[in-house]
Amino acid sequence: MGKTSDEEICSIICGSKCCRSTPPALTKEDFSRIQVTTKENNWFRTINEKNDIRVVSKKDNLIDCYFLSEKGLCCIYEHRPLDCKLFPLFVKINTKGEKDYRLRWYVWYCPLTEKKGTEELLQKAETIVHEYLVIKPEIIFDYQSVMYESGGYKKKHFLKEELLIMESND
Repeated sequence: MGKTSDEEICSIICGSKCCRSTPPALTKEDFSRIQVTTKENNWFRTINEKNDIRVVSKKDNLIDCYFLSEKGLCCIYEHRPLDCKLFPLFVKINTKGEKDYRLRWYVWYCPLTEKKGTEELLQKAETIVHEYLVIKPEIIFDYQSVMYESGGYKKKHFLKEELLIMESND
């Protein structure tokens, strides 16, 4: 039997529970990227006009993410928000140095943590975050801001924290 993909674990084993309960917070970059992929205007909800903070809307009369298909698959998987790409890990930047960032990782239990293990998930998330910190660190700071504004950090049940230092290539 082959290796089970993240999408299969989410849709088949888990039943896409996170996509049915908590709307992902959107960075400005997420919003722009997703807006280009959809012709519709009712896929997001503004939660803070002043700071232009948005989350993905739920489908009418459902608690499901707007982009969740009937089969429990993400219709915008390749363009999904950073919040979804990192899930079930979350990152907070504690301090920013001249050439390094001190990050705190939070791990939320889900079938991915059980099936993949936190080390594999952490490697994947570190790669994503490191890429942003080197190329466009403002996206990670926007992510953090949006997570605070949307209550995204508070809604998670954290099991583990790791402190990492990642060097930037400046």
